[in-house]
Amino acid sequence: KFVDNGPYRYDLDPSRYNNHRFVDSKMLNQSYFNLVIETHFDADQSGGTFLTEKTFKPIKFGQPFIIIGPPHSLKLLRSLGYKTFDNVIDNSYDSIEDNTERWLKVRDTILTIKQQNLKPLFDKCYEDVVYNQYHFASRIKSNLDYIVKEINYRQ
Repeated sequence: KFVDNGPYRYDLDPSRYNNHRFVDSKMLNQSYFNLVIETHFDADQSGGTFLTEKTFKPIKFGQPFIIIGPPHSLKLLRSLGYKTFDNVIDNSYDSIEDNTERWLKVRDTILTIKQQNLKPLFDKCYEDVVYNQYHFASRIKSNLDYIVKEINYRQ
């Protein structure tokens, strides 16, 4: 059904395609949840995971999210100190290594969320959303502090 209903396009000016710095704030402000479609779904069959700016945009802009990507993406985020809304979202898809099975579980998770009233669901995620934003900002600051320190050290 999905393929038959395509092709799908994001309604952006073509000059903004593949511009990872662009953020459509109007779209973000009208959404309670973000479906992150990562660059790789199986990380080139390496068994690893691969996070890009796509995952960090909803963190920065304050949205709960589901990652449509390699297995263990949420596990990696947790190891970096982020919260992944496990009290609200069935994130069991993250541990499924078979691509087809993971996709089916992600689809079921999305459909479950879609059938609910999104505002109360978002409200249940709010504390974790705010925590993630602060954590994201503090990591950027500490990384910048490290770079400045290294630059000053080498001079």
